[in-house]
Amino acid sequence: MIVYRFKAYDSKGKIHTGNLFLSSEEEAISFLLKNDLTPIEIKILPQTAISYFLFKLFFKISFKQKLFLLQNFRLILKSGLNLNRGLEILVKEAKGSLKDFLFYLNYSLQRGEPFYKTFAAFPQVFSEVEIETVKAGEISGNLIENLEKLIENLERQRQIRNEIISNIIYPAIVLLLAFGVVILLITFVMPKISILLTQLTEKPPFLTRILIAVSQFVNQNLTVVTLVLILFFFLLIFVLVLKQTRNFLIKILMKMPIFSYLYLSLALSQVLFVLRSLLGSGLSLTQALRLAANSTFHPQIKEAFLNVEADIRTGKKFGDALLAQETIPVFLANILGIASETGGLEETLGVMENFYLEEFRTTIRNLLNLLQPVLLIFVGGIVGFVAIAVLVPIYQQISTQLQFQEGRGQIPGQF
Repeated sequence: MIVYRFKAYDSKGKIHTGNLFLSSEEEAISFLLKNDLTPIEIKILPQTAISYFLFKLFFKISFKQKLFLLQNFRLILKSGLNLNRGLEILVKEAKGSLKDFLFYLNYSLQRGEPFYKTFAAFPQVFSEVEIETVKAGEISGNLIENLEKLIENLERQRQIRNEIISNIIYPAIVLLLAFGVVILLITFVMPKISILLTQLTEKPPFLTRILIAVSQFVNQNLTVVTLVLILFFFLLIFVLVLKQTRNFLIKILMKMPIFSYLYLSLALSQVLFVLRSLLGSGLSLTQALRLAANSTFHPQIKEAFLNVEADIRTGKKFGDALLAQETIPVFLANILGIASETGGLEETLGVMENFYLEEFRTTIRNLLNLLQPVLLIFVGGIVGFVAIAVLVPIYQQISTQLQFQEGRGQIPGQF
């Protein structure tokens, strides 16, 4: 795909910049003029691997922008407004990569290309499920209904994300505060108190010696410790962002009882929702199974649904194909098998999808409710450790002085 970087001004003299995905500079000029933009500068993006990588890296349409895009497409089509006119309105409000996409969509529609082909040109933004859903809707004439299904799916994903984020905010704040208190104690408080503690007794208690040693080490190597913490922070972000390392962490979590159940429940809920939406969009069962399998983030569920698709193509019944997969719960396989024979598959998929989603929500709420007292105990343990390490030598010194005074026959409080 050839990319042209342009700079142009509109009828009000406002400067616009962006990218055009066209085949020639003449087409770029013609397209800008058709959209009431007078080009000032148009230059082709270098066709090198580095340039292409950087472009892909920075060309991003966020989750929020994608939802905004689909919602507006649905409103434009539902209102009967001319799509080209609707795109002109959207372009004026859009920025960055979203604006570039709308320009390309407008260009494709002017050339008479199908709506879905523009989505297919950006696989890094739109999933195969989203592309096939738009394609099925455009071919069958149910594009508005299919867009509504995609919007429902994105809204559902956003709701789940918001629930998870809202539930982990409190534990995250507690951990950050605990970390901040520890850093404050080690770097500022302990260097001053350690002098007093070493003067009070020649042999401080074991916990006190540990606290003093840690404080001295950190303060003597403060630059190195700070760099290590920063590198650890960036390494953690890198591990979470990179797909290979993220999948490795997911595999580790999947082996833990609670997390594996959470992961499975969320994956089943998502794949059942996608399967129901695709069947409602007019796709065949085998097509829907393949796309639903490719949409899931759970490798075992993906493999299971692909196997089910292969079994159905060989003539096996849907229920029997599901029962043959160990990853799919027997209860779910039986329910869906019966529903496929009675004609109520879509409705049953909706019921089971909500069942597993509620299982996920309930489990994660219980887990986080349990985590809160654990964090409080953890913070209390840190505070208790510091308090004991500081107060024990002071108490020992006071006891020694009292014993010394009693040995000389003096009673505290008498003169």
